[in-house]
Amino acid sequence: MAQLTEKKADRATIKKRRRNNVKVLVNPHISPEELFSFYERSNICEQALGMEVASRVLDHSSCIVAAFEDDRLVGIARAMFDGLSATVMEFSVDLEYQGDGLRHNNGSLVEKDASNVGKKMGKVLLDELNRIGATFITAYIVGGCEERFYRAIGFRPNTGHKAYYIDKRPYVLE
Repeated sequence: MAQLTEKKADRATIKKRRRNNVKVLVNPHISPEELFSFYERSNICEQALGMEVASRVLDHSSCIVAAFEDDRLVGIARAMFDGLSATVMEFSVDLEYQGDGLRHNNGSLVEKDASNVGKKMGKVLLDELNRIGATFITAYIVGGCEERFYRAIGFRPNTGHKAYYIDKRPYVLE
């Protein structure tokens, strides 16, 4: 029993140390290999597209905020901005930084934020979007899963709009 408690304490120490080593940057250089490795490690669906296609987002996003532990990518948030409005296109946090007991085991769903990496990224992303002039910021989330996180970083439900979409991703089941 003492050995089990020791292991939990060691994991907690490691997690705390990692939280302190995480830096959040705006529009950093991220290589396609770095992004794809993050997608694979975090079980993110875009890995099914392959590295070449999945990494296109690095060249076409208006704003990218990324979290790094030392040189390792542990979170990415991307937004598109048209001069007035912005939409969060991706908000992904490494599963290890979200915490235990995740229902979906997919880093692109921020179910928990045990490390506060997501909260740090959210603050930096929203500050940057506000700085460049965004007056309306939207995010599409998975209901019953991400509400707590998005509310914690300042979003609220928009009951007046309904989203329509076309989805041609190969991994989406009809």
